[in-house]
Amino acid sequence: MALPKLNQTPSYELTVPSTQEKIKFRPFLVKEQKILLMALETQDEKHILQSIYNTLQVCILSECNINNLAIFDVEYIFLQMRGKSVGESLDLKLKCHSSTCEHEQVIKIALDDIKIEILEQEKTVNINDEYTLNLKYPTFNDILNSPVDTKETTAAPEISDIYTLSLNCLESLDTEEEKFIFNDETHESKEEFLGSLTSPQFENIMKFVEALPKLKHNFYFDCEKCNENNNYNIQGLQDFF
Repeated sequence: MALPKLNQTPSYELTVPSTQEKIKFRPFLVKEQKILLMALETQDEKHILQSIYNTLQVCILSECNINNLAIFDVEYIFLQMRGKSVGESLDLKLKCHSSTCEHEQVIKIALDDIKIEILEQEKTVNINDEYTLNLKYPTFNDILNSPVDTKETTAAPEISDIYTLSLNCLESLDTEEEKFIFNDETHESKEEFLGSLTSPQFENIMKFVEALPKLKHNFYFDCEKCNENNNYNIQGLQDFF
């Protein structure tokens, strides 16, 4: 005799930030949560992203091409799904910033307080009189399929992240006669193009990258031991797991 199904899984609706499209989803279940937690334990970003992709595939009930969603759309959808699956708040164990204290305490964050702000951004960069560069929001597929750089480097992680995001923001290069689509080019060709830019040209791309919408939350709390006022900023999917 087959075991009975104990729960009727509800469905919910949300609005995708970048497109304003409404989609329906269901909470993830224990079997999916187990896979997510196992991926998180590996600390492997690609493994974590793949497990999130697989979870969204089975939990989004509407027609939705996850690969084409902006990465911040995926972060927002996953956060909403997490809220309906394991609770509407997040407990974070945070350390006091005071060097004489460093007391750890649990801070509860309401998921409804976490927002994505999408600002108007210039997506066109004039390279010179001949070429115009068009930028785009990186998609989930862009990030998932970005090659992992296994070479040793002394560059700060922030610099490496900005460079990788810059590659994923390249959409097309236009002249009056031609249009070059970066998705049709190899990773090596895109790196060669980015490396050929002058510093002022690259700075215009960096401005776009640094202003990309993110899932983030800035908050304050008073240490329960020393009363030090702490300012914390959390962002990115791993912080909200």
